Amino acid sequence: MKSRFLCFLLLISTISLAQTKLEYKLSVGDNFTVQQEARQVITQDLNGIDQIIENDLLGIMHFKVIDSEEDTYTMEMTFKRLKMLMSSPSLGELSNSDSDSADSSDVANMLFKGLLNVPVIIIMEKTGKIKSVTGGENLIASMFASAGMDQPEIIAESKKQMEKQFGSAALTNSFEQITYIYPIEPVAVGNQWTNRYVGNMSAKNIWSLTENSGNSIKIDGSASTTMSSIDENIIMTLSGNQKTSISVDPSNGLFKEITVTGENSGNTLFQAQNMTIPTDIKSIITYKILK
Repeated sequence: MKSRFLCFLLLISTISLAQTKLEYKLSVGDNFTVQQEARQVITQDLNGIDQIIENDLLGIMHFKVIDSEEDTYTMEMTFKRLKMLMSSPSLGELSNSDSDSADSSDVANMLFKGLLNVPVIIIMEKTGKIKSVTGGENLIASMFASAGMDQPEIIAESKKQMEKQFGSAALTNSFEQITYIYPIEPVAVGNQWTNRYVGNMSAKNIWSLTENSGNSIKIDGSASTTMSSIDENIIMTLSGNQKTSISVDPSNGLFKEITVTGENSGNTLFQAQNMTIPTDIKSIITYKILK
């Protein structure tokens, strides 16, 4: 009986040791730089003819931990570079904007320049869930100032569109796509857990711990997704799925690299023309911590 009891204790101990509390382990003063590269291919069916738009994005963001509480971290984020190329196989280059460009006559370049080095404050739980983002309004104001836009009517109209990408709510959604990966409870290799984030891009995620060693943690994810964009003239409603592969540094919980591939399909309604266009969006996004 004693032998069986000891075996039982040994089994429980082994199971306990195999489980790991996955979370961010950061300290005040820690800082890191994230490079994002994204490629998006949009295909729209125009009366049986495919019109293809290709978007290529480069973004570089710097994060610094400025406060640490029992359950949360406060970080200051600043954009260091933004570049976006929009092109089409049939139409050629449609736009090419770069915050590093010396061309100050290009309004898009100046808008991107306005995003640089403006601090945004992020409060993040240790699971990666974003509790709040503040400072989005400062980003937008800086963009207007950089581009020399001071007409109230133009600012009012443009602000609505900019808030969809750089407002605090939109930034919360964007950041959660790269931070919100950890479960509340300890897990072992092979365990799964779920979470979700909502916004213009919403996802219900199923995560799985596939490797856990002293040198490497790997997490895979699959998700059902929806993409939506609603303004006065255009309503886009798409649904689909995405796959995520994450390599994590065990020492601090930060990712080394994230790769996300996804496809969403549905319709885009142009209300003024009373036109509904079948739309498909394929994307691949990578995030890397720069040394």
